[in-house]
Amino acid sequence: MDTGDLLYSRVFTRSPNSKKIGDLKANLYMKTYNLMGYDVFTPGELDLSFGVDQIIQMGKQANFPFVAANLMDTGTGKPVFNAYVIKEVQGIKVGLLGLISRRYQLGVPPEEKEKFYLADPGETGKKVIAELKKKCQVIAVLGHMEADEQETLARAVPDIHFILSGHVPHYQLEPVRANHTQIFFAGSRGEHLGQVDFLLEENKVNSRYLLVSLTSKYADHSQTQEWLGQYKTDLTNLLRTSTPTQIQERPPAVQPELAAPPTPAFKGERTCLSCHLKQHRNWLQTDHARAYQTLVRGNKASDPTCLTCHTTGFGAPRKPGARLLNVQCESCHGPGEGHPEKRKSLLQIDEDRCLMCHNRANSPNFDYDTYLQKIRHPN
Repeated sequence: MDTGDLLYSRVFTRSPNSKKIGDLKANLYMKTYNLMGYDVFTPGELDLSFGVDQIIQMGKQANFPFVAANLMDTGTGKPVFNAYVIKEVQGIKVGLLGLISRRYQLGVPPEEKEKFYLADPGETGKKVIAELKKKCQVIAVLGHMEADEQETLARAVPDIHFILSGHVPHYQLEPVRANHTQIFFAGSRGEHLGQVDFLLEENKVNSRYLLVSLTSKYADHSQTQEWLGQYKTDLTNLLRTSTPTQIQERPPAVQPELAAPPTPAFKGERTCLSCHLKQHRNWLQTDHARAYQTLVRGNKASDPTCLTCHTTGFGAPRKPGARLLNVQCESCHGPGEGHPEKRKSLLQIDEDRCLMCHNRANSPNFDYDTYLQKIRHPN
């Protein structure tokens, strides 16, 4: 099961070829999920970045149902997808209900604004779960919502046995308990697999939760490796043919494409070097100066979701000749065009700036004060 933000990513929605890039990834995921034999999927707000009609089309490629009880069609007043599915596991009927938070805006195109809406997940959950109680012995919610919303839902609807958390990027080894409900956090980015074993005894559900880390000890599937190789080739060709200028740096790899040019533009660390030699020398000793190489070593240099944080100004305009690999000065201080002639100062650094990349999903051990000392440069 998957609880959302799978098919599309936030970074794709900001670039000129966002739809083509997003579709490459979404099509790859659909094929691999079909191969793995998935049972059910609840979309998140990022999956709806290009509209509900688009996710409906993606659902036609899946060999498993999409469920979202509170994603509604305005015209019919009914859910766009199935409200739930029922799976039988060793003679036990398990109801799987999908719910999406209303805190997230639907990223739908203008023509869809009046066609779809998100109903209140709590009220919807109560109605659907009342129906599921008549059909199932165990009820699990695929909840694409914040952690506090999941706990609120569990307390409001005590008949939920499990909530499988979506949207929340961190993982937890032990479930969170709210009333009689267990909430499981398996994290994001496919790094862990949450496994729930349960036994029904005299209408009481006993369970055990196990978080499996998907490390290199699990061999890659030959078919998925073939598909992944083709995806990287297609993505490389798409980005290279869509951008008139590329970052020329060795080793060669996919380079960030340019968005429509707002100002100011990024100029690159060589421009900063002309005035800030001492700071530049200090930067060369930090991991920021080698951030792009970690993608090369990990064979992820063609992934736009990684390039956002491992290069400078991904998807933004740059001055001709600017070299923007690695986490350069402008990644933290902002684009340098106009500095120092027209602008008195660049951005000051605070923890929020760091958390744009060092979030819980990307950098679970991040501590602002400790990490700051690693990259702090002379005044």
